[in-house]
Amino acid sequence: MTNQEIVVCVADDLGLRVWLERTLDGAWPVEFVASSDLTRVIKLVEATGCRLVFVASDEANPTGSLRVISALVKSHPDLKVVTIAKRVTQEHLLKAMRAGARDCFLADSDAEEIREQIKVLLSRESDEGGGESAGKAERPHGAMVTLLTSVSPTVDTRFLTQSMAFTVCKRHPEARILAVDTAASDRHVFYLDANNRFNLSNLLHNPDTLDETLVDTALEEYVPGLRLLAGNLPPEDLTEASNADLFIAFSQLMGLFDYLIVNVDPTVAEHWINVVGLHATRLIMTIHPVVEQAHQAREKLQQWGPELSKGCERMLLVDGFEEKVPPGLGELENAVGIKAIGALPLDWANRLLAKNAGIPIHKLPRRSVYNRKLESLLRRVDERLEAAGKSSKASRLLRRA
Repeated sequence: MTNQEIVVCVADDLGLRVWLERTLDGAWPVEFVASSDLTRVIKLVEATGCRLVFVASDEANPTGSLRVISALVKSHPDLKVVTIAKRVTQEHLLKAMRAGARDCFLADSDAEEIREQIKVLLSRESDEGGGESAGKAERPHGAMVTLLTSVSPTVDTRFLTQSMAFTVCKRHPEARILAVDTAASDRHVFYLDANNRFNLSNLLHNPDTLDETLVDTALEEYVPGLRLLAGNLPPEDLTEASNADLFIAFSQLMGLFDYLIVNVDPTVAEHWINVVGLHATRLIMTIHPVVEQAHQAREKLQQWGPELSKGCERMLLVDGFEEKVPPGLGELENAVGIKAIGALPLDWANRLLAKNAGIPIHKLPRRSVYNRKLESLLRRVDERLEAAGKSSKASRLLRRA
């Protein structure tokens, strides 16, 4: 007996769920998911290799299903998405097709005819890739996404993220980089003298407006190649109902930049990891050399594990480290349970001066041991990843030989 291909259905309406299950008649096992649980849909697609997702049209909230369709297609361009409905208007059908739906099945349609249509849909090769890529869940964009967070608000990931963004910009001058500050204030993005009127909340409410032109006009380059975005969201944008909006916006940003570096404030970390964790290339957990924080970090990483992609590299970074004061770096690694990329000194005088002046720390008139150490750490990380990439490529070539 061959394994049956699983399909997923995003629907809240019990009637549509029952109708679809009867229509499929066991030909394809179906997993039902609520429309508010978009991340579970993405995880199911990745875990099962699912190629077909049904999205129910909600008459009370027609734009909600359109957001789900758009999010699925942006996350997996090869995925076949079909909308299902009890009834549908031509206007909504057109919008669904524009969002990426391949077809629309009505609940009064002939069951046998629908099963035949599904067979045809699943037999078609991907319009984009075809052949080997058909049916595989792949990331649509090559953007490297780094999420920096902590278990305690006393750890200044905001300053670390802005410093890291400048270091990445210096190391990769040809790249397009976006640094997002989820703890931005009304006056400042990070600690810099920069206040863009366009913020992430604007994007969530107007996702169709995001393109190269908007980026070039609404997000001015702070320095060549680097743009800054205020990512602090109001409470109404940090609910399950808004998950799809954040997912879509983040997916769009991934298509416009080479590097996304996000300061994930601890107060909103649960929401951000849950929604965009699957996109993360790196998760950097930052702690002070405090035993309590190390244990809390371990618990959080274990809790967030299911929300992160299998390829996401978890890294530990210790801030405010004093070599002569225990615990040592190795002890902190063991306590947290992941490898450390290194430790940064406090260097408080230079940090304070940079914050109050509203400038990057590397722009200070005097040398900063903090900045020098950070540049060294990131250089080693890049060199290690480059070596791993070459090794992986060589291994693939040897297997093919």
